[in-house]
Amino acid sequence: MWSAMSTYVLLVLCVAFFAVNSLMIGWLLNFMASQEQEAMPVGMEDVWTTVSTGATDGMLIVGILGVMVMTSEYSSQSIITSLTVNPRRAMFMNAKALVLAAVTFLASFVGVLVAWGCAWLMLHGEVSTGAQAMPAALPWVTLLGVPLAMALTAVMAMGFGAMLRSTVGGVLCVVGLFTLLPSILQLAQLLGERFAWIVSVNNCLPSKALESFIGAGASSFANSMGAVMTVGSTQPFQPTWGWAGVILLAWAVAVYAAGVAVTARRDVK
Repeated sequence: MWSAMSTYVLLVLCVAFFAVNSLMIGWLLNFMASQEQEAMPVGMEDVWTTVSTGATDGMLIVGILGVMVMTSEYSSQSIITSLTVNPRRAMFMNAKALVLAAVTFLASFVGVLVAWGCAWLMLHGEVSTGAQAMPAALPWVTLLGVPLAMALTAVMAMGFGAMLRSTVGGVLCVVGLFTLLPSILQLAQLLGERFAWIVSVNNCLPSKALESFIGAGASSFANSMGAVMTVGSTQPFQPTWGWAGVILLAWAVAVYAAGVAVTARRDVK
């Protein structure tokens, strides 16, 4: 990992996206709260959800990192040396996944701390009382849950890299699954009640599950900006934040397990 310059660039971008998103949303909340005619209560739940707004962008960054951690072995042909030293491929994959998860978790944790500083800098003068009591789980989900979700995303992307062995192919899978497919399926909102099940499927994709998870049940302006619209009078399936975390975990386990299986069975050449 550390021999590739892309690792450093992507980790710095991960931290930067957390900070930039926090500054932008914090400024917007500060601006809206300062308007006399459109005054709105800003509470600690808004601060915490502002901190986590960079997670959706960070998801794409760590996904690219996860792909490149695996595909760089094949592009440089170092996979032959690696598997000569340790021919037990499942152990080899698990070791890489463990290091990747640890590095991603630490970088994301730093990003969350920086984002907290940015949010407090932008909002501390406006924080008074929120629209409702802040969920007790929200601070913990933001501080520890978001970095953990980033680590799971990186391991999931590593599974795509192991299956495709191509940086371009793996990155396309990550971009398609995390951004393009949700955007396409979200258009089903415009098609009427008969297609509400498509919105339900969309809410179970990794990026949508992450959005539900990081909210931790909070109802605030910061995390309601990306809320999914209701299709007609039919309520699409919307997992609670806990089940959203389980869905994200299931995606990571399934894709990574497929990557391990392909690596164990396919010739390195």
